[in-house]
Amino acid sequence: MAKSERETSSMKEGREGIDALAQDDASRKLFALAETVARTPSTVLIHGETGVGKEVLARFIHLNSRVARGPMVAINCAALSASLIESELFGHEKGAFSGATGQHAGAFERAHGGTLLLDEVSELPLELQAKLLRVLQERQVLRVGGTRPIPNDARIIATTNRNLAEHVSAGQFRQDLYFRLNVFPLEIPPLRERPADILPLARHYAGTLAERLDLEPREFSPQALEQLASYRYPGNVRELINIVERALILASTAACITTEHLIFEADAAPEVAHETRRASGNEDAHTVQFRAGDMPLTDVRRVIIERTLERFEGNRSRAAQELGVSTRTIRNKLKDYDKKN
Repeated sequence: MAKSERETSSMKEGREGIDALAQDDASRKLFALAETVARTPSTVLIHGETGVGKEVLARFIHLNSRVARGPMVAINCAALSASLIESELFGHEKGAFSGATGQHAGAFERAHGGTLLLDEVSELPLELQAKLLRVLQERQVLRVGGTRPIPNDARIIATTNRNLAEHVSAGQFRQDLYFRLNVFPLEIPPLRERPADILPLARHYAGTLAERLDLEPREFSPQALEQLASYRYPGNVRELINIVERALILASTAACITTEHLIFEADAAPEVAHETRRASGNEDAHTVQFRAGDMPLTDVRRVIIERTLERFEGNRSRAAQELGVSTRTIRNKLKDYDKKN
């Protein structure tokens, strides 16, 4: 398939995916606005709580924009130190500082002809905010240690989980940069305020996560769906994904995902009794009674480790790889659990 055909296919799949997942009226209105601004080169500022899907919306805008054929480069402004983020954003020349052994193209250069996503832009240090403002105004980048400005036409999308207007009032964010970024603001409501999205998202991630985890797909029981729909999700979509992933692991030997496989945060969990079963090497199983949200996090980890080991027939290396930890971590956790028994 040619590149342009792949891009057209990606845009179509992105549109169809949004139509399937954005069932709530608030979400539909949001994506309609996003699709409208995507057709322009205007800068977009996406607000929303942590975990609501700000990057998903940003990618939707990119795929529906005039620069969809170009790259989309994302940089997390909160994840890098002040010394690193300047180089990551603007690039550097060889010898610009200790350790700069070669020339480095920054995020702006890499996003040339495409989209640059400035994730959590409110975390940028004030001194870098001034340099960012200059790049946005002049549409050219000067690498650290460089002398020749480089033209740049990357489309800018910024995200934040903070109230930038309040940050401006507190002197923590430049007002001129705020106005430069806040050309077209989009606010993503928290998941608890768009309840019609919960079940479509849960079913979607149950399918995609099962494929990634190499598990058989599982449907949700009616009671499980009821609990998922009634939960408040303080961690938003990211928390829903975690709940579904844990449930898939715990239900790996079950016919479907039931209430016994759903583990919620204690402070917001539905008050419904559950039970979970763990295979004991034969057809018998013992039952552990708990209330949703009352299972301590250490017990959640233990159940997940044990279920993963069961699925890989006790192979610690494969279980560790699946869980994204080291074999040593698995071994140490099992020792800790043995000591507590």
